[in-house]
Formats: sequence, C-alpha cells, structure tokens
Amino acid sequence: MPQESVVTSMVARVASVPFRLVRRAPFQPPRQALILHPCCISQVMLATPLLAALKRAYPQARFDWAVSDWARPAIAGNPHLTELIRTGETAVSQLSWSQLHTLIQQLRQEQYDTCFIPGRSSLLSYVAWRAGIPQRVGLNVRGQGFAHTLPVLPPAGERHMAVIYLALAKAIGIDTSAEGRLPMAFYPSDAARTAVTKRLIDEMEWLGDVPLVIMHPGGGSGPGHTGKNKQWPVERFVRLGNYLVRKHKARLLLVGSWQEEALAADIVGMMPVPVADWTGRVSLSEIGALGEMADLYVGNDTGPTHIAAAVGCPTLAIFGPSDPAISAPYGAEGKVIVLWKKWEGSGWPFTWENGVSVSEAQKAADKLLAPKT
Repeated sequence: MPQESVVTSMVARVASVPFRLVRRAPFQPPRQALILHPCCISQVMLATPLLAALKRAYPQARFDWAVSDWARPAIAGNPHLTELIRTGETAVSQLSWSQLHTLIQQLRQEQYDTCFIPGRSSLLSYVAWRAGIPQRVGLNVRGQGFAHTLPVLPPAGERHMAVIYLALAKAIGIDTSAEGRLPMAFYPSDAARTAVTKRLIDEMEWLGDVPLVIMHPGGGSGPGHTGKNKQWPVERFVRLGNYLVRKHKARLLLVGSWQEEALAADIVGMMPVPVADWTGRVSLSEIGALGEMADLYVGNDTGPTHIAAAVGCPTLAIFGPSDPAISAPYGAEGKVIVLWKKWEGSGWPFTWENGVSVSEAQKAADKLLAPKT
C-alpha cells in the first residue's frame, strides 16, 4: 500500500531536488483541468470555494474532479464540473500499487493540461506527475508537493483549510476577494428536493408553519478513523431537542446513515416529545435539500454538517477533539455557529466531560432561530 508516512515525506524532499532545478514556465490558462482531491466529504466540501474561484476566472475551461466513492456525493451535482473521475472507495493511500497505476493511466488518457492538488500529499503529487499533466499546482509543505510545477506555500498564519486551498487560486493570479467571501457549495438534485418535500408533508405534516430542526447526532466515521469521540453525547441531543420543542415549538427530524440507526433509536426512546426519524432513509443530496428548507441544523464535526452550511441552512456545528480553526464549515457568514472547547489533555482518549454544554448549545440555537430583522 502506498501509505503516506514520515519516510515517504523524507523521500519526497529528496525527490523534489531535480524538480527545483528545472526552469518553470509561466502559468498558462487551463483549457482542460483536473482537481485531484479524493477524500473526504468535509475536505472535498472545503475545496468547493476553490472550484468556484477557478471557474469564475476561467469560465470556458473544462473542470473535472478525481474523487473517492465516499466523497463523490458531495460534488455529484456541482454544475461547474464536467466529469467525476473515480479514484477508489476511500483515500488514494488505500490503493494497491496496481490500482494506483490504473488510476494514473486513466488520468493520462484524459490529457489534462492542468491539475490542482489542494491537499498536502506527496502521493497525489506523484500521481499528477506520472499522469503527464504539464501544469501541476498544489500545496508544498515539507516537500510533499515535490513534483508540482507551481508549488504553493500556505498563507502565513492561516490554518483553515478552505482558505489554504484558495491559496492555489491566488498563486495563479486570481483575486479571490473580488466578490467577497466564497462559501462552500452543494447542489441537491431536483429529485431529492421533490422527495423530501413530499415526505415532510406526508410523514410529518409539516407545512412551514413552525420551525423545522434537523439533528444529525452521528458522523465522524470516515476513512481512517472511527470518530465516536466526535459525537456529542446522546443525552445532550435529547435535552437540546426537548428545549427547542418547548421554546420554539420546533418539529424535530433525525437524519444519518444506516450505521447510525441504533444511535437515533436511543434518542427517540429518550425524548418525551415527538421526533421524526429518517436515519438510514435519507441520502446526502436529500440532507442538502432538507437544509434548503429547514430553519436549523444541529450536527457534529462531519460531512453532512458542511453540506447543511453550504446550502445556507442556519447551522450549529458542535466540535469535540477536532480544532474548528482548521476544518469548521465554511458557510455564509452569520449563518454558522461553531461550538468548541479547547481541551488541555496531553493524550487520548478525548472525553466530553468538559466539552460543549447543553446550555451553550441552547443559546446558539436561540440566536440562529431568532427572527431576522
């Protein structure tokens, strides 16, 4: 397996030497470009502002995206993309060398003239180089972008990944601040919009007369981690849900994947108020469609939370061990509140004992549900 490691990083630094000695040609406007950023859902979502900036600057260019099966739904409906290239089930680092060679050959056949590599990966740098893509623009941290023709350093002092990804656009002369902040983007399908609208009426008898609150108590189980410690405790979701029904007369809707059905069932069983449970029966596109109609989304540090923020839903994101300064939803300003408490523990496992409290979540929800004047 071509795993990223300290050893591969050291090898990448050595391999970068001959590339640094080659005289770099000036960047040429792309005609057929690829974004090589396979995983995962939240990281793919955080790179959608970069795609928007590139398409705005080069409206006639074709843009494709090489993405994993896991993250594909995050950009499946994006109108700025022509084709999605399958990289495998999860991260490219999980591919065998044979599978990696097949991917490289597929990219070579597409004859891209430019490749944008937002992530810090010597393996992805290698893939773009071996695919014969002439212009390779990407982050270069500790030599991981050893084969980039235009290596880009993250902006000094910047930690958030969406802003760091946008540095690739700035490196080729695009003014990303020309029209204000570029938030993440997600495009639910019309079929998803129709399906959830019908279900809201038929199953919940919701007609928009009271606030609709989506709650996603799961998540955090993407490739490479189990993520249980990213999940706000069940009893706190229960207490927050009860409060929202009592204070705002909200209708509650639980969503999530089929792996989270037991988690949702625990919440339903503990709540004395009505709550609809669509866990295991809703796609990411449908979560996005729900977000377009809902008055509030409450979720953990997970892909669907980024999707809700991307469609403009007032979003309360609750973070545990992860630092939101790096990967918080990059949504429309004023519509996203992130709650997090820095923990001082020197080791694992992280616990929620001193994490985000119910009262803090209640105050944030009140602010997001307050009538806009």
